[in-house]
Amino acid sequence: MRSFRLYNLTMMGLSIASIFLIILDLLSIISILDQPYFAIDILFVLIFTFDYVYRLVLAPDKKEFITHHVFDLLSIIPVYSIFRLFRLSRIFRILRFTHLIRFSRFTRLLGLKGRSQREIQSVLHTNGLIYVLYTAILLVLFCATLFSVSEDVSFTESLWWSIVTAATVGHGQIFPVTLVGRLSAMILMFLGLGLIGALTSSLTTHFTQVKSKEVKKINALEDKIDKLILKIEDLEKKLPREKD
Repeated sequence: MRSFRLYNLTMMGLSIASIFLIILDLLSIISILDQPYFAIDILFVLIFTFDYVYRLVLAPDKKEFITHHVFDLLSIIPVYSIFRLFRLSRIFRILRFTHLIRFSRFTRLLGLKGRSQREIQSVLHTNGLIYVLYTAILLVLFCATLFSVSEDVSFTESLWWSIVTAATVGHGQIFPVTLVGRLSAMILMFLGLGLIGALTSSLTTHFTQVKSKEVKKINALEDKIDKLILKIEDLEKKLPREKD
C-alpha cells in the first residue's frame, strides 16, 4: 500500500513536470524540439508509456481500462510523430493531468471528504458528465490551437479566446477572420450550450435519484416499523395467556 502510494505520487510529480515543460514550449519560452528539452520529453513519454502498459497488464478488464483511459493513451504520443501538426501531442499530454490525479485524492486535497466527496463523484458520473467535461477540455484546447495557427495569434491569447467563447460571452478584441477560425468559434459556441445542458441534466437527474433513494429508504423503514408493531402486538396477546 505504501509503495503503491509512492508510485502514484512519483507519477503525479512527473506528469506535472511534463506539463510544465509543454506549457513553456506553448508560451514560446523554450522549444521542446531543442536539446536537452527534447531528450527530457522523450524520457517522460517512455515513463508514461511504461505506466500505461503496466496498468493495462494489471487491469482485470482490458477493454474497460482502454475505454476509460483514452486520454492516457493519447498523452503518450511523442512530439516527433505525425501528430506534431498543430501541437496536438502536447495538448493530449496536458490532458493526462486530469487522469493522473485521481479524483478522490484531489478532493481530499481540497478538504472534501465523506459525503461531500461522494456527492461530487456521483454528480460527475451522472449521465456521463465526467466524460463530457473531458471532451470539452479537449475541444477547447484543440480549437485554441487551430485558432492560434489559422489567425496567427499566440497560444495564450487563443486559449483565452477559446474559454471565453465556450462560455458564450465572446471576446471583443479577438475575433476570427479565416474560415478555420470561424469554424472553431462555431464549435466552441455549440460546446458552451451543450455544457450548460449537460450540467443541468446531470444535476436534475442526480437530485431526482437522491430523492428517489430517500423515499425508498423511508418506505423500507416504515415497512420495518409496521412489522415490529405487529410483532409487539403478537407478544402483547401472548403475555396475558402466559400469566394465566
